[in-house]
Amino acid sequence: MKLTTHLLCYLFSIMSFTSMANVYDKKQIELLAEEHALSIYPAEADEQLEAFASPIDSRLTIKPCDSEITAQVPNFNSYSKNMTVRIRCEGDDGWGLYVPVQVKIMTPVIVAETYIESGQTITQQDLKVAMIEKNRSRNGFIADIKSIVGSKAKRQIRSGEAIISKNICFVCQGELVTIEAVSNNLSVKTTGVALSDGSYGDTVSVKNRSSNRVIQGRVSSVSEVQIFL
Repeated sequence: MKLTTHLLCYLFSIMSFTSMANVYDKKQIELLAEEHALSIYPAEADEQLEAFASPIDSRLTIKPCDSEITAQVPNFNSYSKNMTVRIRCEGDDGWGLYVPVQVKIMTPVIVAETYIESGQTITQQDLKVAMIEKNRSRNGFIADIKSIVGSKAKRQIRSGEAIISKNICFVCQGELVTIEAVSNNLSVKTTGVALSDGSYGDTVSVKNRSSNRVIQGRVSSVSEVQIFL
């Protein structure tokens, strides 16, 4: 009888501990790892972040934890989209688990709303904003719709295709442009003819209509070239 009583007490104590402990499943831990990765990863104001945790091994048994589990990234590198999140249960009978997480950075770019013909002047109705992965947005993609309204397509652009600088001209060969000469706080404007195509920031040759001189200028906006004296 005495042995039975001791056994019941022991079983009751185990049951009490188990009921007080926090039980976490693998999905909860994966979500915690993703949330922690998103909370520490730097992002620009117009960017969106998504995190994807690698599935925890199905053969692994997650023991109950008598405290809240914590998340940390040892040796965090803000330049890497891949990180390993350490999940820990503190305490004498605590445990640790490492969860690989990949962060995807989505950034806004301008894409064609409708089919755009080669040589067509681009209007605001032809464009819309879409989010794409940042590592794919390093090829001259554009984020500001207003900056390219009035530019011309140098080739056909399909609906949904990203607008890339090399596929449009802010200044187009043979067309009239405004030449702005800038010196300290003084600015003088005249007109000229573009001798080559150029996108924003490109250096192009322009013939001044007043003097017939050919000058080099930087494309500053649609149909505008800037030179610094």
